[in-house]
Amino acid sequence: MNRRPARPAPRWAAALCAALLLAPVGGAPAAAAAARDPADPYAAIDDYVQRRMEATGTPGLSYAVVGPDGPLHRAAWGTDGDGAPVTAGTPFLWGSVAKPVTATAVLALAEDGALGLDDPVADHLPEFRFGGAHAPQTTVRHLLAQTSGLPPSSAFAVSDCRGDCPRPADRLPALDRIRPLAPPGGEYAYTSANYLVLAAVVESVTGVPFSDHVRDAVLEPAGADGAITDPASARDRALAPGHLPLWGVTAPVAAGLDPHGAAYGYLGGDLDDLAALASLYLRGGGGVLSADSFGEMSREQTTDDGAGTGYGLGWRVGGLDAPLDGAVWHSGAAPGYSAVLLLLPERGLALVMQQNSHGLLHDAASTDVLFGASAMLAGAPEPEGGPSRTAYLLTVAAATGLAVWLTATAAGACAALRRPRTPAAPPTRTATAFRILPGLLPVGAGAVLLAVTGADGALAWAPDVALSLAVAAAAGVASAVLRTWADVRARRAGAARDRAAPA
Repeated sequence: MNRRPARPAPRWAAALCAALLLAPVGGAPAAAAAARDPADPYAAIDDYVQRRMEATGTPGLSYAVVGPDGPLHRAAWGTDGDGAPVTAGTPFLWGSVAKPVTATAVLALAEDGALGLDDPVADHLPEFRFGGAHAPQTTVRHLLAQTSGLPPSSAFAVSDCRGDCPRPADRLPALDRIRPLAPPGGEYAYTSANYLVLAAVVESVTGVPFSDHVRDAVLEPAGADGAITDPASARDRALAPGHLPLWGVTAPVAAGLDPHGAAYGYLGGDLDDLAALASLYLRGGGGVLSADSFGEMSREQTTDDGAGTGYGLGWRVGGLDAPLDGAVWHSGAAPGYSAVLLLLPERGLALVMQQNSHGLLHDAASTDVLFGASAMLAGAPEPEGGPSRTAYLLTVAAATGLAVWLTATAAGACAALRRPRTPAAPPTRTATAFRILPGLLPVGAGAVLLAVTGADGALAWAPDVALSLAVAAAAGVASAVLRTWADVRARRAGAARDRAAPA
């Protein structure tokens, strides 16, 4: 009989899973809460935010309570990706908080008569051919309201580019291959692809890069003159790396930014820049937009059948539990960062918050603090507990353990081929198929991940899981090939032995 090779991999995988699950969360802990003035109306929010920083391992965070005339309270804790203390002047990326800013720029152009919200997109961008006959029916309003028919996965076809990237208009052909979810106006589906197309519309109308136009038309008039809109301004502001979870440890990762992504997610700045935008919107857009235009932005849109979408023109409207059910807000994340801009119009208050940590698979655990603090600002008691990182840790532990096990399995199969023995009963083809199937499962999982996110998206948003699945898939294929080869050779040896046996 064949000698069975040692198989320690399952024990390694189990040990690794346990280590990951028991590992402390990385990142600089928040400073212990200092003695508070009992008359300070924001002391309880400060304490809550610091405790959640500790619980989620968030390295650095800043937040402000804002009124129409500017910040009423500011606080900052922790360190940035270079190890420097986070202050109100520390820049972060804001992710999709860029979308209401982009919508503001588009509505300001509409007020100036440069475009109409109900203009067909193809009138400004002849290269926009998404959906074929669907394209001429898609309007600027559909893009703003996320009802163009572009599916959520379309973002990965045109966003999160790094390095030498095409301009927004040059990315539009990638949408030609995507099947619409519904006719324009027929269904709400949130995707950054809509706002990438809006950047191309703005560039076509103004003749200047979107990053320049949004700075001149919205950011500087609002007082956010330190905002980051492109790689040059990120260098000028010395933007430090954000943090991503890597095998259970929060680590600084310089993921870079899309040089033409300011319209949908690669916009940023410091706490005062974000607070200046909040003040602008609390004033109804005064100085940049008319009150009517801001009212249109912050009004829930509907699909053609009258169903509410929970989205305005660049804003999320409602959708949160009381006392935040009347909020107008937008959260966002870029690789390594997260932020929120939340307006409480009936109170004349806003809360802005930015963190230098984010992970796709534990998004809820890292962003729950944003909404907890906002609820406290609106008069709710401090939330109890919060989402845990367990789902993320289990996922990365499973992917890593699978990679270790299959790598060891492939090594064992290779060793067995070098010391072949002829078994008494060669394995059947069915037995071979069952032996190699587990090794091919990561190939299927990896293919699904790549189909949805692409390689760049997977590495930008979940690098530890993506790399573990890549190793597991390679080891699984190697194991399957080696085992199949060994079984075929064993069957041939068995057949030759049977032919040589005396009748």
